[in-house]
Amino acid sequence: MPARSTRPIAPLSDAQAETLRLQLLEIIPRLRRHHLLDLADALHDAARERRGAEPRHFDLRV
Repeated sequence: MPARSTRPIAPLSDAQAETLRLQLLEIIPRLRRHHLLDLADALHDAARERRGAEPRHFDLRV
């Protein structure tokens, strides 16, 4: 398995995410199990980073 880059990656825009989704739909049927596991890990990490980049809205009424 290739080493993951440690450089920060900017979150994808909605258009980029949709383009990536369509590309994945084309290639997923050709992947093997270990490829799918690596892909799932990468997508999970990207989603976590994207959630971390979203602005937080705190309720100041507490």
